[in-house]
Amino acid sequence: MVNQIRTALIPLKSWFDARPPREQKLMLAGGTVAVAAIIYNVLWEPAFEGRAQIAASLPQLEAQLVDMRAQVEQARHLKAAAAQRAPTGAALRDALDASLAQTGIANAQWSVLGKGVQLDAKAVPFATWMSWLDQVRRDDHVRVISVRASAEDKPGLVTISATLQPTLEH
Repeated sequence: MVNQIRTALIPLKSWFDARPPREQKLMLAGGTVAVAAIIYNVLWEPAFEGRAQIAASLPQLEAQLVDMRAQVEQARHLKAAAAQRAPTGAALRDALDASLAQTGIANAQWSVLGKGVQLDAKAVPFATWMSWLDQVRRDDHVRVISVRASAEDKPGLVTISATLQPTLEH
């Protein structure tokens, strides 16, 4: 292959040697400028512009990385939460009764309805009821199927009748 290239270049070298020295110098100078222009346009400029583009997009990419890491952590948390089994039936009743007693709501009547429970309570502070309901929704994975609240004679107190079921079932 190398011999073929040398054979092909011999007529070109003969032609170049036949030129006057001044013309040879001009051709060499022009060739050098052409090679430098090709190197600049093909190698240097694209690399330099690519570097600038990467530097400009780096903060956005880092922000995306932080978001993705947060999403991964949230997915791990949700996966762990989904793996938990919510109590059902009598176990759900006992867990909710203990939680309700901790909030200060006493004398609640419970009945088991399949996997869920029915709660009936009188003279319950409405704000306390709502706080407790939100807490058991998050902590015990319970959802409200139905609820009926009616006002008592004393302001802020209600009579509650609610059906609750576990949200996570496997």
